[in-house]
Amino acid sequence: MPFKRLTLPLFALAGALALTALLAGPLASAQPVDDRPAPAEPGRVEVAMLTYGSARITSVCFSDKFLELVRMQTSIRVHDEFAKADLATDSIFDYPLLIMTGEGAFELTDDEVTRLRSFLSRGGILLASAGCSNERCNESMRRTLERVLPTSEAVELGMDHPMFTSLYEVSSLEGSRYKGAPQSLQGIEINGRIAVVYSPSGLNDTQNAEAGCCCCGGSEIRNARFINANILVYALTR
Repeated sequence: MPFKRLTLPLFALAGALALTALLAGPLASAQPVDDRPAPAEPGRVEVAMLTYGSARITSVCFSDKFLELVRMQTSIRVHDEFAKADLATDSIFDYPLLIMTGEGAFELTDDEVTRLRSFLSRGGILLASAGCSNERCNESMRRTLERVLPTSEAVELGMDHPMFTSLYEVSSLEGSRYKGAPQSLQGIEINGRIAVVYSPSGLNDTQNAEAGCCCCGGSEIRNARFINANILVYALTR
């Protein structure tokens, strides 16, 4: 699959650092958290996998291999493993991109809803995707996004959206065999910029995740690794 290199690599790095600084601004410093993890290395971008909800849900079956693609194909210095951020703490403000995924129903606390809304309003981006297209998780995701951004509406992201050419040229969403075409990605904007990318179809890329991960009858987008790389580059350069 062909890829298109960023034409402004230094801008991309500068934008990534500026966004991280913005997220780590007054609110985070006003409410310090003692166990907040330190960045892997000064000047390096990290992407965090969320722990959330009353059941403290997280995932190890969402592949981080797309981080390596971004590191190899751009000058953005990306740590090639997920950090971990708990939505119940201000650690989320240390990262420009958060990933929320899982399988099964869930419910955020009111405090988590408020914190996530603040993260998004300050320039952060959330990538939300139900693991293996799990319908109970999808129902919870839709309900959660309505709670977090009640005045914003999710809109379909057509394949002509700049997100699909920010690094790799992605012309279609490739579905799992025998499962039919995946559902389109959706975006939610805040002040003219995309703050949430939501995929009802799984973007887990389990074939490249940790040993023992599989959809086992579920459905996911087969070219998710390239789409996720595009989402990260888009988040850091817009």
